[in-house]
Amino acid sequence: MRFIGGVTQQEYVERTREFAPSQCLAVGIDVGKRDALALIADHHGQVVGQPIVFALSEPGARDLEVALDSAVLACEARSVRIGIETAGHYHRPLLSRLASAHDVVELNPAQVKAAREAQGSAKIKTDLRDCAAIVDLVISGMGWRPQQRDAAMTAQLAWTLLRARRVKARTALSNQLLGTLDLVFPGLDGCFDSLLATKIGGVLLHHLLDPDQMLDLGEHGLQQLAAEHDVQLRAPKARQLLGTARDALRLPVGERACRAAVLGTDVALLDAINADIIRAEAELARVLPQTPAAVLLSLPGVATVRASNYGAALGDPLRFTNADQAYRIAGMHPSTYDSAGSTRGGQTLSRRGSPELRAAIIELGKGLAQRDEHFATYRAGLLARRMPPLKANIATGHKAHRLAFSLMRTGNEYDPDRYAGSLSSGGERRQQATGGPVKKYDREAACRHDVTHPPSTTVPRQNSTRKTPLVT
Repeated sequence: MRFIGGVTQQEYVERTREFAPSQCLAVGIDVGKRDALALIADHHGQVVGQPIVFALSEPGARDLEVALDSAVLACEARSVRIGIETAGHYHRPLLSRLASAHDVVELNPAQVKAAREAQGSAKIKTDLRDCAAIVDLVISGMGWRPQQRDAAMTAQLAWTLLRARRVKARTALSNQLLGTLDLVFPGLDGCFDSLLATKIGGVLLHHLLDPDQMLDLGEHGLQQLAAEHDVQLRAPKARQLLGTARDALRLPVGERACRAAVLGTDVALLDAINADIIRAEAELARVLPQTPAAVLLSLPGVATVRASNYGAALGDPLRFTNADQAYRIAGMHPSTYDSAGSTRGGQTLSRRGSPELRAAIIELGKGLAQRDEHFATYRAGLLARRMPPLKANIATGHKAHRLAFSLMRTGNEYDPDRYAGSLSSGGERRQQATGGPVKKYDREAACRHDVTHPPSTTVPRQNSTRKTPLVT
């Protein structure tokens, strides 16, 4: 039996099929910054009680549970499901608090918006309307369960997000820093392919921000300054720097000194950001062996950062039916327009999904294309057919994602020979041991998209006592 909403909807419908609609409660929660609004209704759509405003605190959560208990008694409910709209980070503590004792699902804001529009409230955006839309989605079986992350996977996620933020901050600060440097010491940046990536560039930024000071040192003094910081500066580069200092079009001394002071502050901040990035990478290297993503280190071109970014963005691979479902979660499936037999081409990616997973998939493909023969050949073939580089990177990332997803599901390390054999045999639709075809819509068939099968458990799950009724 197939369902429009897929496996998630199927599980919920099958669980509540034998109950009367009045005995199945759906709770929609719209989370704000400091408080939240909850609406309770049965599967007929009849509202039970009054909307509940409660604080995002432990007393507020207890008030919500009292209201839920009252609704369960009033309706003699046998099933209660709570839907929470994801709201940045504000919903996370409440979600964690409720998921330990209740049947809870998360809903994407885009889903909630679409449901509100379907109710005729496209231009009426209120918390109560959002709650009503969430209730409709819960009743139809939409939403996905919160991810199960152990301590190592939680740490992996936290440190990858920190590193990503610091890298973005470093990029922005570096551009601002180089702009200020052009006012303090015009032409210095032009002496290097990347000033900030060189050791001597760091020495100059920390100790020699004025062209007049560089000229006073001379060639020998400049080389000696570099040597004091364990950096070798060859004579041709020293002469080039001195020539740049001589030809620099200087600002007035007072303004130049002020700009140099600002530049020094930016340099100190850049040092702190770099230190945070180094610490994050060290923490990722420490926790990676304890996560399902550790197996990705067996892939050529994939080291700690790429493996951690993909593993943190994907989470528990067992929450997905197959690699294609995870790919859709990343928002990388192409948008489709097909109506009345007419198909509109040139559609872009949907981009309705996790940007972190999307970036991690593309980076994974880049790493494999640099070091693995199969992926390098595949990408080269795409480029030879005049596919734009961005599309080639996406296609290569898709291929890398299917492989990485399979490795994380099974815990098996990458075997190039086995992978080559899988490619040559068609890989995806294999014959069963009896020689018969794999059923098209069988769950086992859905898992056989990848190189290895069957999946193995990678994250221990904790069984918790639920307070709201949940039929198994």
